[in-house]
Amino acid sequence: MKLKIKGKEYSFKFGTKFVRELDKVMPFIDGNMEFGMGLSAKVLPELRSYNVNTLSRVLEIANRTEEETITLDEMDDYIDEVKDIEKLFDEVLKELAESNAGKLAVRNLN
Repeated sequence: MKLKIKGKEYSFKFGTKFVRELDKVMPFIDGNMEFGMGLSAKVLPELRSYNVNTLSRVLEIANRTEEETITLDEMDDYIDEVKDIEKLFDEVLKELAESNAGKLAVRNLN
């Protein structure tokens, strides 16, 4: 997935490295235990609920492995200014559903 933000093109990849990083940053917590189920137990339900904080964090994490990286503050500013926020949510969910790392989690929650 690519987005043009303030004249720069950024890539976002939703692969295994993304899921690994996501589990570090946004783990599913039950009691005192952390589980590596951040994508299915936390992120997908929050994206489907249109949580802009989750959207920003997910995009920043998906960009971390790419050559041109974006900060969380820059991502927040983009989300605050984007013309069609629903379309952005839909694009991210579509990318997750089409990636090998995310498609099974997305399918299991449908």
